[in-house]
Amino acid sequence: MPNHFTVHPLGPAIGAEVLGLNLADGFSNETLSQINVALVKHEALVLHVPHLTPSQHLSIAQFFGTPEVHTFYPNLGEGFEQLTIIDSKLGDRADMWHHDESFLPSPPIVTMTQAQILPPCGGDTCWISMTTAYDALSDRMKHYLDGLSAWHDMNGPMTAALRHNAVTHERYLQVVNMSRRHLHPMVRVHPVTGRKALYISPTYTTHIEGLEPSESDAILAFLHAHCQHIRFVYRHRWQLGDMVIWDNRSVIHHAILDYTPHQRRMHRASVFASDAHPA
Repeated sequence: MPNHFTVHPLGPAIGAEVLGLNLADGFSNETLSQINVALVKHEALVLHVPHLTPSQHLSIAQFFGTPEVHTFYPNLGEGFEQLTIIDSKLGDRADMWHHDESFLPSPPIVTMTQAQILPPCGGDTCWISMTTAYDALSDRMKHYLDGLSAWHDMNGPMTAALRHNAVTHERYLQVVNMSRRHLHPMVRVHPVTGRKALYISPTYTTHIEGLEPSESDAILAFLHAHCQHIRFVYRHRWQLGDMVIWDNRSVIHHAILDYTPHQRRMHRASVFASDAHPA
């Protein structure tokens, strides 16, 4: 039987919630296709699913492509290696604006995170629609960016994490020695909608290829400030069991670290396109 639900927009630029989703009916291909349609339209989708099982979480991820077995983060163990644990008690956090793993040649296309343990207050996550941010640029700036590419590098945030004692020196060296960096176009065309989106972040994007450092720094500073305008943002206040699915091709996110010393634990799945082979 089809799973009947409604989709309620949460913001003018990005974000919607799914209401009336019945987990007892499972996730048929028809249901997952309807969720995908809503995701492509709204870019970040909230599911209120406190009784979601790991098997159901994994089935959603597998619908979108090939779920990642993360290199560094722990997971739920045998049979659920693709479900990553992001736990503040282990020092894992994402308190910076970024696309997931944009330093890879073929980054994940979709990410989905479910809240397992939440602090008494704080711990919200924000998402930015990089398509709406691109649309709001002047025609002159769009023309300037046409054909430009920028480098995405994992070393920058790892160096910052080391300075703040958020990672060990051994883990820092492990990451740096992997040389995870890649050159991506600054403007990408979404393969489904055809909409253009900025593909940069203040976390992983280091510089624009072919520009003088001062020009690159100035352009990136302007674009980062432009994208973070409130009109492009959706901020989610989590409830236990909430899952947010977002389109990593056109959205950056930031998990706000304002809940120390309390714990925040999430289960996450990142999904590669089925024909992608991440390095």
